[in-house]
Amino acid sequence: MREELDKALCEKYPKIFVQRNWDMSKTCMCWGFPGDGWYNILDMLCGAIQDRCDNVKQYKDGEMVPVCPQVVAVQVKEKFGTLRFYFDGGDDDVHGMVAMAEHMSKLTCEDCGKPGKLITTRGWVHVACPKHAKVKAL
Repeated sequence: MREELDKALCEKYPKIFVQRNWDMSKTCMCWGFPGDGWYNILDMLCGAIQDRCDNVKQYKDGEMVPVCPQVVAVQVKEKFGTLRFYFDGGDDDVHGMVAMAEHMSKLTCEDCGKPGKLITTRGWVHVACPKHAKVKAL
């Protein structure tokens, strides 16, 4: 992912991406994010996650407490052609959000964000629109 998009995600969601610049001996977030085309998927996912962590509360022992433990991303990558979002914290709803985002990546070109499909090129599985499928086939 381009540096400006990487920086935008980290600045917008500092609680989720707190490990982004940690040493590789402590986290896999040091490797950054996959392609530019999945930026919007990650942005929407993190927005929904952070909203849940910050705002969904329940009354317990005389006070309002968060229902969802803060999510911290430990790795965001491409695997077998689709997005993978590994994290600590969260709850069942967050797991559902992540599953939906990962499924959306299967239909979204990793390079540009346009509609794409899962294809195999020279043994590599990736999601590409027609334009980027041609480029990767070369």
